[in-house]
Amino acid sequence: MSKRVLFSPVGGTDPISQDNCYDGSMLHVCRHFKPDTVYLYLSKEMLDFEEKDHRYTEAVKLLSDKLKQPIEVKLITRPKLTDPHNFNYFFEDFNNEIKAIVSSLYKDDELLINISSGTPGMKSALNVMSTLGEFRCTCIQVSNPEKKMGEHTHRNDFDLMTLWELDPDNEDTSENRCSVVKCPNLLLLKEEQNIKSFLRQYDYHAAYSLAKELEKTHSKEAVARYIDYLEFAKERSAFKNVSSLENKLKDVSELLPVSGPNRPVFEYALLCDLKWKRGELSDFVRSLSPLIQELFLRVVVVNIYHDLAKLIKDANELNPYKKTGNINKRPEGGSKEVWDITTMEVLSEEDETVKAILNVFKEGFKKTFNPDERYSNVTSESLCKIIEKLGKNEELKNDISILRHQVESTIRNLLAHKIFYIDEDWIKRATDNLNEEQIMKLLKKVFRYTDVKVKDEYWNSYDRMNDFIIAKIDGLNKE
Repeated sequence: MSKRVLFSPVGGTDPISQDNCYDGSMLHVCRHFKPDTVYLYLSKEMLDFEEKDHRYTEAVKLLSDKLKQPIEVKLITRPKLTDPHNFNYFFEDFNNEIKAIVSSLYKDDELLINISSGTPGMKSALNVMSTLGEFRCTCIQVSNPEKKMGEHTHRNDFDLMTLWELDPDNEDTSENRCSVVKCPNLLLLKEEQNIKSFLRQYDYHAAYSLAKELEKTHSKEAVARYIDYLEFAKERSAFKNVSSLENKLKDVSELLPVSGPNRPVFEYALLCDLKWKRGELSDFVRSLSPLIQELFLRVVVVNIYHDLAKLIKDANELNPYKKTGNINKRPEGGSKEVWDITTMEVLSEEDETVKAILNVFKEGFKKTFNPDERYSNVTSESLCKIIEKLGKNEELKNDISILRHQVESTIRNLLAHKIFYIDEDWIKRATDNLNEEQIMKLLKKVFRYTDVKVKDEYWNSYDRMNDFIIAKIDGLNKE
């Protein structure tokens, strides 16, 4: 079961004011927040009073009996502290004491700090510490019952029992003068600036990891307004299925500009774009082949032969050793597509386009085409030859040729056999003076000739997502 712990310096009006008989701040916080344990910080003067008549511990005991709730009192004594006004001293000493208290607490325990008792140096130190936000705590301020500056003096005639009997705060109708102080948490604000910086660098894993740390060091509530969106960004940038998060966060659907079965190919293209923006050039060049082949396939379907699926089979379904009874059990992406030459020959008798495609294999692959082979792998090379031979748009054919021959073929062959460093100069040398941005521009152009309807602004999807999440961090409703 969680518990409440109060840390409180002791000041001149504690435990009960001799001037107006109202609770001092320490006792008033105990009255209304009912801590299980209270740590009382005593300077030499206050320790002398405690040793003389136990006024502080006895006052808490009286309150505990009235509330019918046990309150444990622990004393933090400074018998040599004769000048209790040094801010620097208290900033260090309070910090050490509160660290020790925090280390003894469990995850769900609550730390309360009374910032209204003690000297100005004590109050200032506690205020600064709470603003820095190194500890997860609730700071409590207590107002003067007479709405004016109180007298902070102890007279020699202190009589706890008389003051307790006269204390107006013991009445059921008494005012709760406590208020929770909403201190700006500078450490939290600084870390949130770091999260925003990670977002601008497209480093979503780092942004999410930092938010999870803040969840531990501060509270779940501190990051609740944006942590799920950071998880969404992290999962999206890792090319994972985000449908569950999309269902949970209804307003993220607008951040995914392409929907339906065409979403994966566009999200993959965005990820390629992201890799070069992040400077991950090795990953960028390795990611191009699957995208290039997929785009070439879609170009053929849209611009040359709509029923291309009739000419393609899943190689796993043709192999009795790999064929399964339920293809839905096979991992997504586990199929291997092959051209069905037999079907091509049958359809070519009545379909001129199919006949032309079959001729591409016979003429374009003279050295490797074997008429006895019934199947041939679907590759970017075979798709490129179909587009080059049968396509009608010269600009598209030129772009396809560059992507296949200057980019994909060269890069794939080089990376398949050697391990080496990849930088911008290497990409230019490997692709006949193309840089990564020019490669992405070619890919974006080819998208226009596919069934994936992409507007120019869709390519800014990750920047728009960053703006959206930053608005959540700033507490704004981003439309």
